[in-house]
Amino acid sequence: MNIKSLTMKQIINCTIVILYLFSVFSCTLQTQKKAALFLDLPEYCNTPDGMTLGEDGNIYLSCPNFNNPVFPGLVMKINPQNELSIFYTMPAHPETKMACPMGLDFGTDGNLYIADNQYFYNTDHKSRLVRIVFKDGNPVKSEIVVEGMNLANAVIWKGSDCFVSETRLNLDGDENTSGIYRFTLEEMDKGVVKLKPGKEDSHLIADFKTEFTNRGDWAGADGLTIDSEGNLYTGNFGNGVMSKITFNNDGSVKSNKTFVSDKKMTCVDGIFYDKSKDLIYVADSERNAIRTVTMDGKVGTLCENDDTDGSDGGMDQPCEVLIRGGEMIIANFDMPFPGLKNSKFDAPYTLSVIKIEE
Repeated sequence: MNIKSLTMKQIINCTIVILYLFSVFSCTLQTQKKAALFLDLPEYCNTPDGMTLGEDGNIYLSCPNFNNPVFPGLVMKINPQNELSIFYTMPAHPETKMACPMGLDFGTDGNLYIADNQYFYNTDHKSRLVRIVFKDGNPVKSEIVVEGMNLANAVIWKGSDCFVSETRLNLDGDENTSGIYRFTLEEMDKGVVKLKPGKEDSHLIADFKTEFTNRGDWAGADGLTIDSEGNLYTGNFGNGVMSKITFNNDGSVKSNKTFVSDKKMTCVDGIFYDKSKDLIYVADSERNAIRTVTMDGKVGTLCENDDTDGSDGGMDQPCEVLIRGGEMIIANFDMPFPGLKNSKFDAPYTLSVIKIEE
C-alpha cells in the first residue's frame, strides 16, 4: 500500500481501526488477574477437589487424596474467617477400602450429597453418591443413595433433582462416551438407586462423545453448573467443548447442544455460573488457567500461569472455582495427566484466590 496515495478520510478510518484494536488489546491485558494464596492445606488434604458454599457461610471442600492415599477421603470445612477443619471422614467402599469424595452440593432437604469416585481404584462401576445427613447444622450419619456409576464427578441440585456427571461411562469397546445422570430426592429417599450399565439406565439424561486429542485423553463430562434460567451446562475435560442442556416444563430434556467449541479452551474441569455477572467461570486444568465464558459463548481468560508448585499462590492445576462475595476461590488438584502444563505433584497443597471485586 502506498501511504501517499491515501486520502485524508482513509487515513482517519485507518487510525480509528488501529485505536480500536489497541483499546481491545489493552482491555484484554487489564482483565488478566493474578492468583494469590488463599490457604496452605495440611498433608492430609493433598488433593483438594470439589467445593460448595453452604447457607451457613461455610465452604465445604472435598479431598479424595489421590496423590497420597495413605490419608482417608475427607470433607473439610472453611468458615467465614477462613479457618480450616475436618468436617467429615468419608465412608470407605467395602471392596476398594477407599473413599474418594469429589463433586458435592447441598440438596433441597438440607443434606450434603457427594460423588464418591472409585474409578482410580476400580474401573468396574463402583462409584457412588453419598448423602451426609445433617441435624441442627451438624453431620449425624452418611448413607449410600446411588450405586453403579463409573467415574462420578460433579454434583449439582436443581429443585428436587440431583445431577451427577459421569466422566467415563466405559461402555463395551467405547472409551469416549460420558454423560449426566439425574436422580430425584423422592426415589433416593425410598432406598439405594442401583444403576444399570451405560445407556440402558433411564437416569442417564444426556451423553457426549470426546474427540481424540493430542493428550490422548478420553475423559468427558466433568463440571456442572446451572444458569439463572435453569439451563444445565457441562464441560468436556478431554477436549474443552461445553454443552448446554435445556428442559421442558415437565422436567424432561428439551435439547442437548454444543454451547462452546473454541481452540482457546481445550480442557474444561470445574465450572461455576456467576449470576451477578451472568458469566460462567471455567477451570482449565490443562493450561493452569481460569477462562470466562459469556452467555453467548465467547471465551476469555481471567488468569493463566506457568507450571508452578503453588507456593506463591499461583494456580497448580485448577479443578474447581467458587465465588464467595468478591472473591473467587480455586482448588488446585495438582495431579498431573499427560499433556497438562502441570508437570508433577508437589507440596504445598493449596487453594488460590482471585479478587474479582476491587
